Order: sequence, then structure tokens, then C-alpha cells
Amino acid sequence: MMIADNLTTKSKAPYGILKAYATILFCHHPLIGMAYIMATFLLPNTGISGVVAAISGYLTARLLRFPHIENGMYVYNSLLVGLTLGATYHFDHYLAVLIIFGSIMAVFVTAVATDLLWRWEHLPVLSLPFVVVALIVAFAVDGYGSLTHFMKPYLPAVTVLHPAIDGFFTSLGATLFLPLFWAGVIFFCGIIITSRYLALLAVCGYCVGTILFFFFKSGSNTSGFGNSGFNFILTAMAIGGMFTVPEWKSFILAMISSAITALITAATHNFLKDYGIPVFAIPFLVATFSVLAAMRKRAVFAAPYLLLEDPNIPEVNYEKSRIARARSGNINSLPLAVPFFGSWSVYQGFDGEHTHKSPWQYALDFIVLENGKSHQYDGKKTEDYFCFGLPVTSPAYGQVVRINDGIADNTPGEVDTKNNWGNFILIKTSGNLYILLCHLKNGSIKLNEGDYVKPGMIIAYCGNSGRSPQPHLHIHVQTEATLGSATAPFHLLSVIVESAENRSAYFKLNHIPQRGEIIKSAEKTAKLARPIHLPVGRRICYNCKTSESREDILELITVITLTGQFRIETSSGASCAFEENDGVLAFYDRAGAKDIFFDIWLLSHGVTPLSEEACCWHDRPAGSLVPLNKLKKIALYMTTLFQPGLKSQYKRSWKDTGGFWVQESTHQLVKPPFINISLKTSSMICPERGFNKISAELDGVLYELNMLLTEQKGDTGVEEWIILNSNNKSEVSPE
Repeated sequence: MMIADNLTTKSKAPYGILKAYATILFCHHPLIGMAYIMATFLLPNTGISGVVAAISGYLTARLLRFPHIENGMYVYNSLLVGLTLGATYHFDHYLAVLIIFGSIMAVFVTAVATDLLWRWEHLPVLSLPFVVVALIVAFAVDGYGSLTHFMKPYLPAVTVLHPAIDGFFTSLGATLFLPLFWAGVIFFCGIIITSRYLALLAVCGYCVGTILFFFFKSGSNTSGFGNSGFNFILTAMAIGGMFTVPEWKSFILAMISSAITALITAATHNFLKDYGIPVFAIPFLVATFSVLAAMRKRAVFAAPYLLLEDPNIPEVNYEKSRIARARSGNINSLPLAVPFFGSWSVYQGFDGEHTHKSPWQYALDFIVLENGKSHQYDGKKTEDYFCFGLPVTSPAYGQVVRINDGIADNTPGEVDTKNNWGNFILIKTSGNLYILLCHLKNGSIKLNEGDYVKPGMIIAYCGNSGRSPQPHLHIHVQTEATLGSATAPFHLLSVIVESAENRSAYFKLNHIPQRGEIIKSAEKTAKLARPIHLPVGRRICYNCKTSESREDILELITVITLTGQFRIETSSGASCAFEENDGVLAFYDRAGAKDIFFDIWLLSHGVTPLSEEACCWHDRPAGSLVPLNKLKKIALYMTTLFQPGLKSQYKRSWKDTGGFWVQESTHQLVKPPFINISLKTSSMICPERGFNKISAELDGVLYELNMLLTEQKGDTGVEEWIILNSNNKSEVSPE
């Protein structure tokens, strides 16, 4: 075991160093880091200095047991210290000692700065430790006679393409202190391979920053520009690509940030020129920290959306945001559980014709209908109405801040305009929004002010108090605790929807009910939910084959990460996160190796309601899950900047003859004029084995996955079990 641990540590060392080189330009793949290392040896003095610094920083972080060393955070700041010294002084034993101690200092500064910045405004550390150490070293070695200068500020002698184009690549190369055209080309290729959108931001940010820099310095000495244009590039990539969701507002913000960086560059140069010190990455850091910190101070959560907790390349950020919008609804809309049991009809929806007008337009009124009528008999008594006296449940977690009880219920047809809201409960949520449920039955409120509630808890009964001509339940979300405050958007989670035109039970993960719709909560059905539940340690194996004679074994196992995320992993190295909440099993965040059969399995079950009543639903999974041929992959790559989502339609039915459910789906991706993709899948869900058999068809190719076994790994006090699947028969075998 000790030998294995040592081997693992050794294998992490080169990975962490390669990752550090790539991370400087927001890339991640170690092969790109290897290319960047090789590029630094275009100036061997700089290259060897960088390697010495990276190794010194890595060993320091490893020996002192700093966390998350493999992500390169500690190493790349040490690396930058070495690169800047190697670009300034000849490499000898004097410089080597300086690089080693500077790299060690960078590790310590990184550890402290990371914690302080996160506690302050959840800001990333970026290259701040490098700048701090570089300034200290620059002042410390001033007049240090043992060091000899390596090179003067570099100016290309020959124009390779065009002065403007050469300036971009030279500035990009200067990010790693290699103000060389071909170094910039290599770095740009790495950026394009990582993210085309980052490459676009790099070019646009450089153009905006350069134009503004020369505008600020018009008519005066512009020598301060030098190769500092990399600050404009890094700012645009950070603001527009890594730390915000890509869209037009974040792009504009990135360009504005690059312009601000140009102004800071001019000011920083004027301040440091008398000391003979370059601007380093100071303009990039000042602009990026200022913009990100300012964006966190906004009073509303709106675009551009920040991603400080989980930054990634733009394509990943876009995909996460896209699927979140598709499944969770408007990000500024409060999700609520259905506030009743059974099926209720929407009497008045948002912007309703009666009372739901601005600023109270975000509100819903519910009644119960039977055969198109809300009451029995002649409807002259409140007791005649089907919803009168039915339980009202809490739609969210929160605290009761105000109640009103004791107002008599109206005779049907009459209204109490002096007490518009009638008997009501006002609940404060953790997000400082308030949920109002009103027109409640007199004397039915079961709570006191200060009580805490949770979804599904019975809190009162439906009545006819206040401005209510017939018994109904009114619910809305408001921004303040004062009655009559402006309402705020909200939506209902995991509902079964029936309309007057279509009586089929359509499941919606998030929904804003419309007038005339019949709404009910999608309650979990144990018969369906139990076999497809995926606890930690669940292992499922499939025999996979295609009509093209390809065969394979797909092995799935459920794990939980250190951060508490549930993931399903394959033996090939592919994985996907999943959640089982709000009556639905949902998969997202596909990562790792390519695996066609795993992707088909995910498409077949991407969103699976756990309610047996759910007959139809839709989803917008990632287009990358579809197994495309090379021609379509190229066409899609050339015609889209971001991977588009699929339009997926699901339907499920119970087969009495076989005793199982069939879940069918159609996944479409249409991008005229070259791409029209339609993938069909079918999954057999057995009450004993769960997802038993999956089939799919695309472009005439058939895919089939047949379960071989499903098992549960044992734990302390938990018995292992296995179900073997042979000829459509199951055999239970404890281990």
C-alpha cells in the first residue's frame, strides 16, 4: 500500500507542474502544459528558470502538505516568478538560489492570499502572489552585483504577418515572459484547443484594450505599452469566459473590463517607470478584482451571472447554465412545492383578468372542479364547494412572520373588501422573500408567528374569507413583509399538468400554471422509485452491442464525492452526476472518457419522474451525448460556437402483459442547413431490476444494452446482494 501511495504521489508531480503551465492561460489539459513548457525553451534561459521555479514550488507545497496541489494553483505563481527572473537575468547559481527562495515565498503568499480573497468577496487568487513576490524581488535585487541582465525589452526585428497581428501574438507570448511571435502562436493554439470562445475573447479584449491604451496615451510617449497587452487578453478571458456565464452581457462586460485595464496599464507604467519595473500583471489583477467584487454587490441576481464558486471554461459554464435554465426555470423565480393535496384547477394565473394586475401580477388562484363545476348542489353554501375545507400545505421551508385568523368566511357571491386578504399566513424564506397564502378558512390556521414550516406540512384549510366570491386558495410571493407589497416571480416544482385540450398527465419539473390547467404534485410511487434508486455502492452491468457488430460491456457504479455529490461512473472512466430530489431522478454534468453506450443510457433516463402518473415530459440534455459520425461532428463544430442542447420528448406507459414500464424518448438536434439529427431510445424498467433493457436507433445504426446483473455492495451492517439477469429471469444471490 505504501508503494502504491508513493507511485501515486510521483505521478501527481508532473501532472501538477504541467497543469500549472496550462493554467496561466486558463487551459487545463496537461498536454497543453507540455507544449507551453517546450515553448518557454524558445528562450532557454527563461525555460530553465521556469522549470526550476515550478519544481521548487511543487516540492514546497507537497512537503508542507498544502491542499489541492494537483490543480496547479500553488505552482503557477512560483512558475511565474521563475519566468520573470529568467527573462531578466542570466541563469547561474546566484539566480537559481533567488528563484528557489522566490518560488517558496510564492507558495506561502498563495496560501494566505487564497484564504483572504475568498473570505473577502469569494475572489480567485489568480496571479496576485506572483505580483507581490515579483515586486519584492525586483526591489531587493536592485544593485545586486552578482546578477547580470539577460535581455533588454524585446522588440521584433522583422514583421512576420502584420504589425497589429504580430503585436497580438507577441503580447500573448509575454504572458509567460516570452515576447516572441511564435511563442504567442503556440499559446494561442492551446487556447483554441481548450475553448474557441476564450480565443475570441482574447482577440477582442486585446483589440479593445490596445485601441483604448493608445487613445489614453495619444500624442505622448507610448513606450509604456511594450508587451503589456497580455493584461487586456487575460482580463477579457477571466471576466467574459471563466467567471461569468457566456452571453452577450458578459461579453460586453469583458470588453469594458479590458478598456479599464488599458487605463490602469497606462497609470501603472507611469508610476513604475522611474523604478525600472514593468507593470507585470498588476492591471489585469486590479481590473479583474474590481469588476468581480463590484458585481457581487448588486442588489439583484441578474446577468451577467458570476461563477466564482465553480469557474470553468466557457463551454462548460454555458452548458451548466443552459441545462439549469431548462430544468430549474428562471433563475430569479422562486421554486415552490404545490401547496395542496390532489388535483386543483387554476382559476386565475399570472396577469389574470380579474385581480392579478401589476404590481401584483405574479399570483395564482386555485379551485377544485368536478365535471366543470366548482360546487355541488346549488352552490349557495361554502360547504357546497369542493375545495372548501381542504388542507393547505406549506410550499417551502421558512418561518411564519405573520398570521391573521378570525375573519368569517363569506357567503358565496359576497366579498369582504375591508379585509382583502382574509385569513392568511405569511412565510419568510431564506432568500428574504415572503410567501402569502390567503382566503383561508376561519379558525383553521394551525401555526403561530415564529413557527418554522417545511414543504408538505398542513398549515391551514381552504376557505372563503376576504375578497373572495367563492372558496379558493390564493398564493403569491412578495418582496417585503408588508401586505400589498409588489409580487415576485415564482414557479411550482415537479407537477403533473392536465389541460382542457389534453387530458394526458404531462410532467413538468418546473411550471408556471396557466388558467384552466389542472395541477397536482408528482408524488413518488414506491413501485417505480425503488428499483431505479441508485444508492452508493450500486453496480449495474450491461452487455452492449450494435448492428455494426460492435460489442462491449458497460459497468456502472454509484459513488459519492468528497463534496457530497452523487455520481455514476463507468469502468471506462466516464462519469455523470445525478440527483434524486423533488420526485425526479435527473442526470447532469457528463465528464470523463468517451463512451457511446453510457451516453445512450443517459439519454434514455436523463430526467425520469418517480411518479407513476407521469406519462409525458420533456428535457434539454447536452447535444454532445448523441453519437455522431465524423462528418456531422465537423459540421456542428463549424456552425456552432457552443454545443447546442437537444429537444427531447419522453413518454412512459405500463405494459400489463410483461409487467414492466416502457420509457420511450426522441432526441432532436436541428441546425440548418447541414444537421438534422433524430435519436430514438426505449428503456424497459422492471419492478425488480430497474433499467433492464435499453435500445436506440440513429442513422440506421441500432444500439442495444441488456442488463447482465445489478448488485449492491455491502457495508458494515449492510448485506451485499446481487440480481443476475438471464433469459429475462432474475436470480437473487447473496454474497
